[in-house]
Amino acid sequence: MLYFPQLGSGATVQYPYVKRRVYRTISNMLADGRRLRLADTGGARIQWEFTFKALSDQERLVLENFVRAVEGRLGEFTLLDPSDNLLVWSENLNAGAWTKGPLLSISGGVVANTGTAAQSIQQTISGPGWFCYCFSLYARGAAGAAVTLYRSTGGVTEQREHRLSENWKRLALSGRTGTTAESVTFGLTVPAGATVEVAGIQAEAQPAPSTYRKTTTRSGVYPNARFEDDAFATVSEGPGQHSCRVRIGAPAAS
Repeated sequence: MLYFPQLGSGATVQYPYVKRRVYRTISNMLADGRRLRLADTGGARIQWEFTFKALSDQERLVLENFVRAVEGRLGEFTLLDPSDNLLVWSENLNAGAWTKGPLLSISGGVVANTGTAAQSIQQTISGPGWFCYCFSLYARGAAGAAVTLYRSTGGVTEQREHRLSENWKRLALSGRTGTTAESVTFGLTVPAGATVEVAGIQAEAQPAPSTYRKTTTRSGVYPNARFEDDAFATVSEGPGQHSCRVRIGAPAAS
């Protein structure tokens, strides 16, 4: 699978950028002159417009080669939306998208481990193992309690333990694993007998957490994205100083 590439910094885009939702209406003229209009929900699309400046020679080459690989508007690729949460059901840990340990009890955002060993809850997304990701959430618990955040892909797991307090605190785990796998698992581990309260669970394809965005059935992973232009034009002002604009579209319900 082809994935829209990240920059050398681990980010997908530079700010500012444009994201819009485009709707389509079906219109039918009747014989008596009346016009019927109906929203075409299947025709809704998301469009992104990314403007890049001061790209390095390598970053320009990567984008150029990517456009060539998908043949402009012809081929599909996966876009990890930089303005969205890559997880589904971010506030419903009992949803089927989450895999949880058998001794975890979950009520709302309260996660209780009733077992004698650590228990985990996790979700897997379709995404490149070589990308930079940030997994974050808000958590609180009894003084001295702890929770471990982890990211796993291609048999490689990175994790970080965080100590909690009675006040809400945003926890994050970020980094790049560098495997060739095309799925990534994000999760948290609760120690034996511990109870923690969590909220705002989010995964992003970038080095640091941004504003939390709630999701239900739709996440920020768009597997049917296409370029909206065949040409890829860059302006070069010197070595390591390249700029360009790319436009991408994808079905809103893909």
